[in-house]
This record gives sequence, structure tokens and C-alpha cells, in this order.
Amino acid sequence: GLPWIPHPLRENRGEVEAALKGELPVLLALEDIRGDLQVHSTYSDGKNTLEELWRAAKALGYEYLAVTDHSPAVRVAGGPSPEAALKRIEAIRRFNETHGPPYLLAGAEVDIHKDGGLDYPDWVLRELDIVLVSIHSHFKLSKAEQTKRLLKALESPFVHVLAHPTARLLGRRPPIEADWEAVFAKARAQGVAVEIDGYYDRMDLPDDLARLAYGMGLWVSLSTDAHQTDHLRYMELAVGTAQRAWIGKERVLNTLPYEKLMAWLKARRGV
Repeated sequence: GLPWIPHPLRENRGEVEAALKGELPVLLALEDIRGDLQVHSTYSDGKNTLEELWRAAKALGYEYLAVTDHSPAVRVAGGPSPEAALKRIEAIRRFNETHGPPYLLAGAEVDIHKDGGLDYPDWVLRELDIVLVSIHSHFKLSKAEQTKRLLKALESPFVHVLAHPTARLLGRRPPIEADWEAVFAKARAQGVAVEIDGYYDRMDLPDDLARLAYGMGLWVSLSTDAHQTDHLRYMELAVGTAQRAWIGKERVLNTLPYEKLMAWLKARRGV
């Protein structure tokens, strides 16, 4: 007598009880996604130019693609200096003027330093359309130290998204330890979204933490963390993780049309 339960929910996490009460969620679907919010280009460690990324996004029917090259701290990624970052932002803006939809967002994936400071100064951050912050170092700090680090990073008024929050690499590196309820509460208070990174060796946030964050009322950002155009297909993995986390299309940044997404990003800064 139960209603049909979508396959991603079949984890014995309350789906039977929800079905009996008629409270199963309407899950996010791949066709709800209007763009990708973390992609890298040749300005850091990506393999493709702005033109090539634009063509790939157009082929997928996307409305937008966030070009979020690394900041300089990840040395192997070759991210631009603050001065070069401003030139990159200008290049993306000029590109949009000549190409039209899908629009490229001038973004950055900014490193969180050990002390919670950010790897770009405010005069760069304020010029970006979208600012992702993430951890790429000091993975073995204590739970208390890692939590303090994340909480400080989230205090910046320029941050939009906490990217691949646990920093795990499947089969290679365990997740960092942090008080995730405290981190998510801070993100919610600051109006910062959390990411589900669909790159196959990250899948981060994992479904249990994504469900916790979404249940706490946070916005969620889906990405592929693509470093070449072929990686854009990993959006299917990000959506699958979101489905296992009981996430619907509400409060998912990627489901917003371009104008509403830009309004959300500007509202984060009180613009």
C-alpha cells in the first residue's frame, strides 16, 4: 500500500515512514539544472579556454557557467595573482558582451588559509560575481581548529559558497573533522550556500551532510569542479547525491534562472 519510493531514497533513512505519511519529497532532477557553479579554465589549471567552456555550456542548454579559477595558494594550479585576477574578471566581462547566453560568471575558488583568512584581498573579492571558498591544505587540524578556521572564513561578506566542504578525496584522503552543525548554522546566518561537488573523487558534500545542511535551511550549490569540458557530465553525480540527501529544487542555486541567480548573489552583499 505504499506509494512508489524513488530509488535514491531507498537507504532506510525514514523513507518508509515518510511514504506512509504522504511526505516523500519531490526530488531535484537533472533537467532542473540551469548551469554549473564551479568550473576551471586555462587561467588556472583548467584545460579549456573561455570560448571552449562557453560552447560546451551552450551545447548542454545552460543559461550560465561560473568560471571559478583557483587563487594563488594552490601553487600547482597556477591561479592568477590579485592583479591578474582583475584582468581575468575584465576578460570574462568582455567575453559576455560579444557572446551572449549562456553567460560566464566571473568567479574564483579562493583558498581558506590555516587561520581562516582568504587568499584574495577584499578589493579582488568585491569585483567577482561569485566567490567560492575551500580548503586545500592543513587537513589534519583538530576538529576544534578546523571548525574555527571555517567559521572565520564564513565571516567574510564577500563569500557566496563553501565549496567541497569536507575536502575529502575518495580513496586518497579522508574528510576533515569539523563541527558541521556549527559550520552550517554559521553559513545559514551569513547567507552562504554549501556545495555538492560532483567530481567523481570528491562527491562533497556527501549525502548525509548535504541532508543535514538542507534540513537546516541552507541553500545548496551544485557543481562538477570541471577542469575540462568533458567533466561537465559529472553534474549527474552531483544531482544524484542531492537526491540521496532528500533535496528538492527549492533552495538550489543552479535551478534559478540567470537574472534571479545574479540577484541572489548581489543580495548576499546587500547590493
